[in-house]
Amino acid sequence: MKTLNILLLALVLPIISAFPQQELIGGQSIGGNRVNLLIDVSPVVMNESVEGSPYINEKFLPATISASEGDIFYVRYNAMSDIFEVKGDNNKAYALNRYRRDIVVEMVHLKKIYQVFGYYDDKQNENFGYFLHLSNSTSKTILFKKERIIFIDEQKATSGYDTAKSARYKRLNDKFYIKLGDEKILSELPSNKKAIVKLFPEHQESILKYIKENRIKTSKEKDLIQLIGYINTLQIK
Repeated sequence: MKTLNILLLALVLPIISAFPQQELIGGQSIGGNRVNLLIDVSPVVMNESVEGSPYINEKFLPATISASEGDIFYVRYNAMSDIFEVKGDNNKAYALNRYRRDIVVEMVHLKKIYQVFGYYDDKQNENFGYFLHLSNSTSKTILFKKERIIFIDEQKATSGYDTAKSARYKRLNDKFYIKLGDEKILSELPSNKKAIVKLFPEHQESILKYIKENRIKTSKEKDLIQLIGYINTLQIK
């Protein structure tokens, strides 16, 4: 594992450029250290008294980070806060900067690849977040999964019939997203089969036929991976 000092010296210092490229979130320009930093120098602080876990993988696991080729880090994904935490030699966790659009995290043993993308959240606000690759990243249409955990505040008993509940983290069903062609913002994949077919107007009949013949269920990850794989064969010219 890399020492914290090397990690901070090599990765935390801002990239110096006479003409720094600006990122946009909701039309607002983000500049300076927030974009250029790879790792936040402030340790992540979590409330350990809350039931459950905000992490997809509780333990820190070996991973590679695209912005630091050839190095191995120990990381875990905090799905509740939508951040990757990097373990330092002092056992403190430091967050990767998810506003860096060039960050790709590959979990070595799990063979899972996460990447930062822009997307629209449930309130239709533009945001950045980590998405798990489910299909070939070089294809014209790419399938992603958004792993979700939420925080539920404690609920006090309001009468003798109610039961008090402690604050807790709750794992929600994953959401599926797709990247169509050169689009920069991911789109949530519709759950309705006909709505999915309409995303590909040139191949609607072929896709609908494939769904019926193969009994594709759009609620199942395995079936969606199969379907997107088929769609990409149709898009090859």
